[in-house]
Amino acid sequence: MSNISPYILYLIVPVIAALLCGFSIPKIIVLAKKKKLYDLPDNLRKIHKAVVPNLGGVGIFFAYIIVASLFIQSSDFPRWNYIVAASTILFVVGIKDDIISLTPTKKFAAQILAAVITVYLADMRLHSLHGIFGIYVLPPWLSIGFSIVGCIFVTNAFNLIDGIDGLAGTISVLCTFVLGISLAFQGNEGAAYMAFALMGAIIGFLRYNIAPARIFMGDSGSLFIGFSISVLCILYINSYQPTSIYSSFVHTPKSALIIALSVLFIPVFDSFRVFITRIAKGKHPFSADRSHLHHYLLDLGFSHSRTVTTLITVNLLIISVSLLVQDYNPNIAIAAILSLTFGLFGILYFMRKSRLARIEVHQKQTITVSTAAYIDGTSAGYSNGKEKMKAQPQNVVLEGSLHTVATEGS
Repeated sequence: MSNISPYILYLIVPVIAALLCGFSIPKIIVLAKKKKLYDLPDNLRKIHKAVVPNLGGVGIFFAYIIVASLFIQSSDFPRWNYIVAASTILFVVGIKDDIISLTPTKKFAAQILAAVITVYLADMRLHSLHGIFGIYVLPPWLSIGFSIVGCIFVTNAFNLIDGIDGLAGTISVLCTFVLGISLAFQGNEGAAYMAFALMGAIIGFLRYNIAPARIFMGDSGSLFIGFSISVLCILYINSYQPTSIYSSFVHTPKSALIIALSVLFIPVFDSFRVFITRIAKGKHPFSADRSHLHHYLLDLGFSHSRTVTTLITVNLLIISVSLLVQDYNPNIAIAAILSLTFGLFGILYFMRKSRLARIEVHQKQTITVSTAAYIDGTSAGYSNGKEKMKAQPQNVVLEGSLHTVATEGS
């Protein structure tokens, strides 16, 4: 395949991954149903009402790893083996959690291990913040620590937005597509193959995950997908070349960092907001509730598909704004993105609050009317019963004979 243009391969890779995953998912659904490996509904975090298989991550993982490994050359991506090792750890822990459930501590330990392998052993880390908060080049200890925390946070962000049909998968396709295109134009072929293989695998899965979902990706999918996207962001930022064709769209390394943040913004903003809100209320940051953005949209009466479309549209809007403000001071650029996001969230918050208030008033009115009707009906029934007793004779059996007994007033 060395004679084939990499741009042709960029098209072939996601197609093969999508076909491979799309072929395996129906088999996984059948197996999960036979073995009763379901995601059971609850009344807290989970939206679905019926039992649904939750092993979609199995199909995504193997399609992604197989296709990426076939196309990535060691000369283009010498540290690919570290990513495979870290992703496998998260996949195994995720699938165990999907089947028998693990404590948050064990899942968190696996995330730390995966991040350390990638950031410390493979040396895939952010070296500079390019002026954000006045910080430029990071000392090695801070660079490693910041990158590990960043990978863990993004991993959990994608795990937490996997709450409705198609949402995590669609957001992941958008992220991998933007990052894959960016890495391809920067000449980082190995990382581009990684992004496109993951994108294709998720597309193959989405066919069965779009509402109404026939299967969920589960933690076996969301954990390693979030982790892989965090690594792709680091590779994208570090791969920036000011002399490449891509520099006409993204002008500086600082701009690349801002674009990477905008690509991740919906899951990262949602998770950060939810964590802060729960902690402020004295709750555990991973406690179950209905405070995510997709819950707000569902409470407005949106369907799963409309909710996904709305959040993807907002994510695209944020990416577009980041391109417009990329040449400003990075703090001003991030402030602009945050202002847009908080403005949209404020509108959503008050719309939801107003609708829930109207529903509550309507329910109270319905209960009041129903109670009054019940009382009136009972009184009317009692009154009508007395009148019937006065007006109608009753037949009773006395010693085997049928006699007509007149009631009082006849």
